[in-house]
Amino acid sequence: MTLSHFIVFNLTCSPEEIILSSTVNYKILEPMSLTTNSSNSMQILENKSVTQRPRWLNLPKAISKFFSRNRLVDTVDGKEVQEIMAKSSTTPQLTANSNIIAEWMRFPFTEDKQTLKFIKESKIMFVIRGLSGSGKSTLVRHLQSIYHDSIVCSADNYFMKDGIYCFDQEKLSSAHEHCKEIAKKACVENRNVVIIDNTNVRYWEAKPYFNIASNYNYINIVASPKTPWKLDAKELSQRNKHDVDLITIQRKVNSFKDFIPFYYGWFVNEQLSVRLLSMGRDYFKECLELYPLFKQHLQTLCPDNTDGNLIKDYFPEHPKRKILHCTSRYVGKGRAEGGKEYHQREDVQNSYGKVFIVTLYGFIITDKTLGARIHLPQEALVLFDNPEERQRDMASSPLKSQVSPRKTSRHSPLKSPVSPRKTPKQSPLKPPVPPRKQFDTNAKFDECIRGISLLKTSSSQSKENLSLKSESKDVAAITTLFPLVRPKSRGRAAHMTLGIADKIQSKQTTIDLLDICDIEKSSSATPHDFQHVREGKSRFYDDSHCCIYLDKPYNIPVLFSGSY
Repeated sequence: MTLSHFIVFNLTCSPEEIILSSTVNYKILEPMSLTTNSSNSMQILENKSVTQRPRWLNLPKAISKFFSRNRLVDTVDGKEVQEIMAKSSTTPQLTANSNIIAEWMRFPFTEDKQTLKFIKESKIMFVIRGLSGSGKSTLVRHLQSIYHDSIVCSADNYFMKDGIYCFDQEKLSSAHEHCKEIAKKACVENRNVVIIDNTNVRYWEAKPYFNIASNYNYINIVASPKTPWKLDAKELSQRNKHDVDLITIQRKVNSFKDFIPFYYGWFVNEQLSVRLLSMGRDYFKECLELYPLFKQHLQTLCPDNTDGNLIKDYFPEHPKRKILHCTSRYVGKGRAEGGKEYHQREDVQNSYGKVFIVTLYGFIITDKTLGARIHLPQEALVLFDNPEERQRDMASSPLKSQVSPRKTSRHSPLKSPVSPRKTPKQSPLKPPVPPRKQFDTNAKFDECIRGISLLKTSSSQSKENLSLKSESKDVAAITTLFPLVRPKSRGRAAHMTLGIADKIQSKQTTIDLLDICDIEKSSSATPHDFQHVREGKSRFYDDSHCCIYLDKPYNIPVLFSGSY
């Protein structure tokens, strides 16, 4: 047999690019630029013969090939092509610069340019799932070929002795403990991409890695090969390289269930999360200075404030986790109403592990929460499903009829929507707050945010071109001043929680934001109703609600994934 038996076929693909179009002046908050090799990948399908070849391969009748141990077998004469390949000066490898990508390895995080760029500049942990023989190891090698600085953590490596796999059932527990230690060490060292290469059949097997990722500010991506035989016990028993018997594999197939997260959402990487947290806290401080009544109200709710640092006592920082996110849907591991159905949606699964661009256009500051307001593009809006927003839309009674007596304790139950109040009389517009280094639009961000720069789009974009068709003629007054503020539109509850008061649930941010939207619907909005703050305007609605409206919104790259 000669090398002419090798079959090379091309599956060309053009990665999607997120095209941003807007009618407002934007700043783009994005990681440092990095050249990405756009060439496709090549793959040599290899292993023992099969009785039925995949439909997507047009192979000669005399030859059948498939994955396992990087070998290709000629089923006619039984001679392994690997022996011939060894005589060749060059051996085909699975690399990111090759020509072919198998259908079952097509993911946003292997093909989409913007997603690849984000991952290479962030801290990501891939948790790979798959039974022996399903193509899991091949997927891992493909990820390694794309993310060259990645590190693979596998319990199988514990049993490798001089390149030979020597499995010992009695040492299996030690192997997994060793794997966890390797993963933790990689995260401590801030390795860019950490790949967990284990079967992870049940949730509890992967849970330690989810905890490690959370403790060290990594974003999780759970991935499995899309091979058509991944749950076919008979086929897996023939393909797996560890000689696992059919009965054992069938038992694992029966135990192999979906990993449904607690919630889906768009996650910001650690660098940008730190920056956004800093921005939110700076605006909080400005509001305390501008509105004495607001500060006085918070001080009454925070009697333990002794050092004068109200924000430190009122919105304490999480000791470790600093990854921000915008929730698309709480699914409660499938137990929440409609959660399992959301998880199984085709658009949700196809978008998983993909980068979107969302827009930060303001902040809300209340007596319970500190949040960032997020505008979702249409492709992300279809994934956004907020029950509280739907319930508010379905409410038929006027807002005022829903008002309950005001609570003065910050530890009181979740508030009902508050009635609109006239803006308290303010002193004449104050001059702009003196520029602070971290808000200097002509300078780079803080040194701790490596290589991230603040850019502006063309100022020729006009507000008049902004599409407001969804709100028809009934447009809120504030929308005429700040076009992205649409208190009547779907998706208005999209946000990132930056801080919550002690003993307050994180879902309170959604309630507070919807309350503010209800106030904005019926409130007047003239330039005299706002105070100047750095890069925007602020408004004090009542002693519990203060808002920041940015003059130039920020575009932020976020990764659609889940919290496990």
